[in-house]
Amino acid sequence: MKMNKRKNVLLMAAVLSLSVSVTATDFIYRPASPIEISVDLQRVEGGHLERFKKAYEIQRLSENIYWVSASDYSVTVLVGKDNVLLIDVPYGIGKRLIQAIKSITDKPINAIVYSHAHADHIGDSGVILKELENSDIKIYATKEVKDSLISHKVTLPAPITNIISDGLDFEGHHFEVFSDLNGHTPDNTAFLINDGGRKILHAVDLVHPGSLEFRSFSNVEDAIAYKNDIDTLLSMDWDVMVPGHSNIGYREDVRFVQTYIADVQDYIHEGFAKADFSVHLKGETPFEWYGGYSDEIIDHAHKRMADKYRKGREQVFDIVARSHIRVMFWAMFARAL
Repeated sequence: MKMNKRKNVLLMAAVLSLSVSVTATDFIYRPASPIEISVDLQRVEGGHLERFKKAYEIQRLSENIYWVSASDYSVTVLVGKDNVLLIDVPYGIGKRLIQAIKSITDKPINAIVYSHAHADHIGDSGVILKELENSDIKIYATKEVKDSLISHKVTLPAPITNIISDGLDFEGHHFEVFSDLNGHTPDNTAFLINDGGRKILHAVDLVHPGSLEFRSFSNVEDAIAYKNDIDTLLSMDWDVMVPGHSNIGYREDVRFVQTYIADVQDYIHEGFAKADFSVHLKGETPFEWYGGYSDEIIDHAHKRMADKYRKGREQVFDIVARSHIRVMFWAMFARAL
């Protein structure tokens, strides 16, 4: 059963090659530091390709919490009183995560938390257990994540040992668990940790700070639910985000995505108003009719989006924008929105 956490708040893989400024906000770009706590709006300097080539980068976010990035994936690391907890262990970077953590602390890893059942974010958990020769590391996830791993027959990640619901406590630190962000996947889970007054949100595959979103909004399973997830993120009380990809995230990044989605939907509505379905009644199959009709509307929205968003981010826009419009068009069409 889904845990509806909205009542507890105010209202409640692949690499992109071009880093862009997503808003007029003056972000602060500095080299990653495992020692100095980042200030508000501070990002890690460098583009996606540069970050992808590094073994890892570490940025301290609070007294006990770190953003660790490798191959353009990012995880949350909490150094507790005696042990270390990881949120996510992306596929292919497990050994480098161990090296990164050893550069921060000599405390052992004894807990891993899964955000959702996609192997690109949790696939190297077994590597951690094997490299550390420790099969007793606890693996935490919601029942939805466990059920998804079973139903999709995903066997790469280490098996879940502990089911969590609305909260998780680890060596004096409390995690709020939000399992109602259902757009990317129905089991996608966010975690909010207040560490010394700084509120850190781990929420992956929803926002790519500093860039347009990946294709089809990160291969979203439900585009309308994804739009609602973005609204939910802005209703929550947090300061800085570990987003799973790209750079460190802030509310300004989420506002950009919210505005971008609103424009996609508005321009699709304009296309609906202009398009005449009867014009596309050609050929013997409805596949042709709906293909022509949808392309007319998507082409209209794409031109309107290009007028507003393409300048200064041409390379990324030309790769991903049409996929954003197409996935949102069919979600809106199916629901008569």
